[in-house]
Amino acid sequence: DIKKKGLFGTISCSPLVSRKERGSHVSLRLHCHSSPIMEGRYKLESLYNSKSGQKFGYIVVVNKGEKGYVGGFLCADENGVPIEFWHTTESPIKTNRIQELLYGATLKPELLGRHITGSLLSDEHGKPRVRLPVLFTEEEAILRGFDVAGTAVVLIQRADSNFGPDDVPTCRRIVTASGEVVIRWRQEATAEVEQLIPRVESVEVLEPFERIRVLLDELSKK
Repeated sequence: DIKKKGLFGTISCSPLVSRKERGSHVSLRLHCHSSPIMEGRYKLESLYNSKSGQKFGYIVVVNKGEKGYVGGFLCADENGVPIEFWHTTESPIKTNRIQELLYGATLKPELLGRHITGSLLSDEHGKPRVRLPVLFTEEEAILRGFDVAGTAVVLIQRADSNFGPDDVPTCRRIVTASGEVVIRWRQEATAEVEQLIPRVESVEVLEPFERIRVLLDELSKK
């Protein structure tokens, strides 16, 4: 686990799937909590060729009410196979009245984007945990609050959700394996997003979000 201190308290980032690079390959470790049958943690290792295929990042932050906010970050290949998964269910973040008054409308971008997402995507030294060309999110606050050079943050929703006008330069309807979706991004990421669009036509870009939410629910029970 990696613990980080910030304006909203200490956040603990825990791996469920993590990687260790060995040349052009990545060793995947599946970390699981102890059970009555097997004490301690066990790991399942496999190899992933880091030079083949695409990496896509997905981030979900959920408000657990009185418990606070928890986040999950999934890095997967174009087939949806997990490369890394990190979560903060061991340290939900709660805001207080003073913080809400102080930050006002900037609270969610700072909390969800800079603090939670930033912690999940960086190591204990503040360096990127994994190099990602794109990070998909369904939360506008993360689009506004998270900014890392080399990673295009893309807000994505189903096309039937009345999300964003078609005539905005940084908003577009595209067809993917998940059906028609609407994506939005910041102006400075336009070049990266234009290159990305043809690569996601065969990708299930919405399914990983549900997977992360289910994982966060399950991990929050422990």
